[in-house]
Amino acid sequence: MKISKLLSKNKADKPVHPVTRTESLACIPEKSSAVEWSQQDNGEIIIEYPLQLKPFFISLSKRFNKGVEQKLSKKLQLDAIGSRVWLMIDGTTDVKTIIKEMAPATDLSLQEAEISVTTFLRELGRRGLILLK
Repeated sequence: MKISKLLSKNKADKPVHPVTRTESLACIPEKSSAVEWSQQDNGEIIIEYPLQLKPFFISLSKRFNKGVEQKLSKKLQLDAIGSRVWLMIDGTTDVKTIIKEMAPATDLSLQEAEISVTTFLRELGRRGLILLK
């Protein structure tokens, strides 16, 4: 047996189907139910989301905070453009529509807006703040 097979995380040799550009632009982002957010007076959004810690750090936290149940969370403040995209994430609008609306609003070309919005959505997804349908 090859060493690479022993070390691979994916035991079953399933072919991975990469998502095409067209498929990814057709996805509909939706805010995670675990996320709380608020809009400040200046229009910027603050998102609060639960921290996902490794078991070792959870046990340390419990050991040093005995008797105090603490909700471990993190806050993320979005700028004006990020806040605008966040408000457009409603569970019905697809990524392509968000990009088309953001391009003229930010004086970016369609290609620049696509790169900016998809990178932002990817980061939100990585943090578990949004889901893509």
